[in-house]
Amino acid sequence: MKAYSIMRISSRACISAYRRTCLASIISRSHDGAVATNSDLNIRPIIRSPSVRGFSSFQPPLKNTYHGTSVYKDISFENNTISTAAAARNNDSEAVFVVTGASRSMGLQFVKELLHRTKGKVVACVLRPGSAPALESHLNGLGRDDRSRVDVHGLDVTNIDQIDELSRYLTEEYGRVDGLFNVAGVLGDRTNTAGPEMKLSEMDYNWAKHQMEVNAIGPMMVSSKLAPLLKARKGRNTYLRTTGAQESIVVNLSARVASMSDNTGGVAWYTYRMSKAALNAGVRASAHELRRGGTWTIALYPGMTDTDMSKPFQTPALKEKGLVFPVDFTVGRLMNIVDAMEEEHSGGMYDWSGQAIPF
Repeated sequence: MKAYSIMRISSRACISAYRRTCLASIISRSHDGAVATNSDLNIRPIIRSPSVRGFSSFQPPLKNTYHGTSVYKDISFENNTISTAAAARNNDSEAVFVVTGASRSMGLQFVKELLHRTKGKVVACVLRPGSAPALESHLNGLGRDDRSRVDVHGLDVTNIDQIDELSRYLTEEYGRVDGLFNVAGVLGDRTNTAGPEMKLSEMDYNWAKHQMEVNAIGPMMVSSKLAPLLKARKGRNTYLRTTGAQESIVVNLSARVASMSDNTGGVAWYTYRMSKAALNAGVRASAHELRRGGTWTIALYPGMTDTDMSKPFQTPALKEKGLVFPVDFTVGRLMNIVDAMEEEHSGGMYDWSGQAIPF
């Protein structure tokens, strides 16, 4: 298939149509899990296999082509690849996985996937534990064994006191963290918020500060405070010790629009791009230090995903071309990537198909 094009109408209508297309195709992830893409770039067919772990019935028709060259290798999972480290984590009943932004959409889906793929505990962090109806509904429908594996905890990633409290709780309750999934984030809708900005003149100081706090500083501070638990060996069972696969993971949700090499045009979205680029820098820098303690870290671009916050930017044309992904498909693909990654991939940014994205 070819990238969607703009019909030859009048020159004024053509420009207007192009601007609408760009706006619709550059969607960013928020607390609700919306995502970001520059789908007006060149794309090529993807070879698909329904046997790949985590696939829903949805089949994406296209694979992205990026400007620039990544220093990282792609991650292949088409043959149900799973690393020794992932196999150890997933089969360890004592493992602990922490998910931020777990109240709904992609965060909630990560909780579901972890319950399905692993045997350990899942700590679901939400902004307001008493006001997370989607999460509560799912938990109420679980069997006794699975429900006992989920621990709901309050967390505002912009509140350092709450981050410190989470660290203390995890230390006292579990003494370890095997996987941290930094899902919480913010985009805005241009109606109730100052962003995402279409022009430089629209930048607002307070909104820019909030974007940086939620999308960059927040996840890096959570990673910082939980790092001692990520490399803790206390409680590691015999299976992990005998296999020698004790690596823990930090997974961060980023966005394609954060790539400077790939930014060849399109809607501005200044503060969102800046905040996610800052997150990428943090992931790359921390990878060197965390690796020495047996922790791998990665940034993931989900692709345009069907969530409440992405709906204002969706169009029938995008849906018809399969460019709006169901949440279960997106998170299943991202978990496939996490399970297949090796140490050489730590510090990189990857899309939903396992392609390394240039910074």
